[in-house]
Amino acid sequence: MRNVKLSQRYRSGVRDSMLTYEAKHWEETASGRGDYRSTLFSAPDAFNMARGRNRHLRVNSATFPLIGTSLLSVASSGHDIDLADDNFLTIMLPTRGVTRVRMDRTERIITEGGALALGPSERWTQVDPRGNRDFRANVAKIDLKRVGQGKVFPGVTTDPVVSISTAALEGFRGLMRYLFADLASPVPTLVHQPASDLFAALVLEHLRHLLAWDGADPVRDGSQNDLVRRALDYMTTYAGDPLTVPAIAEAVGVSTRRLQDAFRLTTGWTPWEHLTGIRLENARTRLLAASGPSVTAIAFDCGFSHLGRFSQTYRSAYGEAPSVTLTKARDAARKARPANRIEPTQIG
Repeated sequence: MRNVKLSQRYRSGVRDSMLTYEAKHWEETASGRGDYRSTLFSAPDAFNMARGRNRHLRVNSATFPLIGTSLLSVASSGHDIDLADDNFLTIMLPTRGVTRVRMDRTERIITEGGALALGPSERWTQVDPRGNRDFRANVAKIDLKRVGQGKVFPGVTTDPVVSISTAALEGFRGLMRYLFADLASPVPTLVHQPASDLFAALVLEHLRHLLAWDGADPVRDGSQNDLVRRALDYMTTYAGDPLTVPAIAEAVGVSTRRLQDAFRLTTGWTPWEHLTGIRLENARTRLLAASGPSVTAIAFDCGFSHLGRFSQTYRSAYGEAPSVTLTKARDAARKARPANRIEPTQIG
């Protein structure tokens, strides 16, 4: 039997404002019990690898203390886990194989492309590759004590199953793919500030949409326009900071729900869409002025952390890639620069 453990760690920023990344891998070449527990991301009552040859477990985790959330990429030859999860809201997104979750007498099966969100609960979970080399899934764990139940996400009820917006699933999956591709690259960008803090805000916004819940339609009154104006002023001033919609709502003295309703009724756009528009205009101005060493630096300065999504949105809005805008601006600046001339010397 051979156990191999590989660990890779990155840490960025200062206390309560950082991204911590760990990549752990355990494998063996023969059946038998191994030291796979060091790769676990929770403290279960029981954990067992499935029997068979070439067993392995890989867990890559990105932790954002600022928003009390960890995002994980899990690959396993198969295992089952029994735990009492008291503090976390857990979102499971299998991408290969099948997940089976049993709570009391209820059993739920999640297949590839599905999703399940669970509040604090006692449960037994089994993952099965189902003919593939390994099972794979993305997982989000939200510390409800840290973020506060009902403040950012829906309050957890006696039913541990939390509703998920299927319309927001693909966007969240894409965010996870981008995150772990960047962190696994030789020179990751998201472990450095301001990218780490900006990305934490983006993660929070995706989670809010994923776990959105419906409520009664608000009554429109004269205060809606003033509220939207104050929020837009705040977003314009701090567009380059790692803003979140709850933080914007708090800054203007209302609940997140009221802010969202005011924007929907007044503009037809969400606060986040307006914030993205402000950031996009700022980036356009910077690129046209060639006031930055690179597209990446300008994007981060203007509040963007997902560079692929920034480039796509910019191209859609302005008909060209941001790199093209910057190159044109630099070429124009060089052509406008006067040529150096040697003044004639007077001979007396």
